[in-house]
Amino acid sequence: MMRWNHRIKMFTAIFSLAAVLTACGGGANEAATKDSAQDAGTLATATHSADTSTTETSSADTNEADAADTSSNSAATGSSSDEGKIGLDSTLQELQQKYADNLGYIRIPIKDHPVRRVSEEGSKNINIANYSDAVVNMNTGIPIHSDSQRLIDDAFPFFTTVQAPEVSYVSWEEATNLERAMVKTLFISRQALLLTEDAMKNKDYTSQTFTDSMDFFKTAAEFDSMAPVAQHTYDITLTKLYDKARDVWGKLAAIDPVQDEAAFAEMYKSARTEANNTMGLLNILLSTNEEERLEQTYGK
Repeated sequence: MMRWNHRIKMFTAIFSLAAVLTACGGGANEAATKDSAQDAGTLATATHSADTSTTETSSADTNEADAADTSSNSAATGSSSDEGKIGLDSTLQELQQKYADNLGYIRIPIKDHPVRRVSEEGSKNINIANYSDAVVNMNTGIPIHSDSQRLIDDAFPFFTTVQAPEVSYVSWEEATNLERAMVKTLFISRQALLLTEDAMKNKDYTSQTFTDSMDFFKTAAEFDSMAPVAQHTYDITLTKLYDKARDVWGKLAAIDPVQDEAAFAEMYKSARTEANNTMGLLNILLSTNEEERLEQTYGK
């Protein structure tokens, strides 16, 4: 597998902001897009934040050579009492035997508590990792976003055939957990950005849709919101881009547009850019000729 260590560049050569952040024809029709915008408002009921002060956690160091086991969206922790633990204790071998699919990806359903404290034979390290295909609250294992089949039916075509219909893509079953989670999360973020733009144009920051959009960005940016652990080399780069995007989303949500409209507008531009960069990479990684397309964009 080719390793991709090139510096992250802007994806405007692949998709313009207008192409990704405005309604498109093709596989995702306008009605479905508007209906899916309601997913940005489901965050209040889908997310249940909890206090993590009883457990000492920190971001795990990412090593591309160990991409199948760890990533920057897992947390490393030392030994602690059962009280306040995050995740269920498991060994990597147990998870591979029980939950690995025919591609070797560990996929734990939401109902089976996807956040695990994973130990490996011969190592004292314990990694807290999310093995679902959704961004979840690490304390509860509950997705921070809608996880409906309807969302998948709208979002997956949007990030594949709608953007580049001439390209061949993997199936939903073949996508990594992180790619699936990004399909859901980025589709909702796109709706939230469009709703935010409407609020800016109308100078109306009191609507429920604007409030829901800011709530989504705040939730996505929280430390407790954990994306799936990387199980493929390219997942690591996708994680880095997503982390950059959600950091800016959090900064956007922290600005009161009524008090400082100029600062809000400037941060909104950054939020669009980072979201677009992540969406562009996601489209490439979901294609069957991902290595060829990456080389065309970045060189060998």
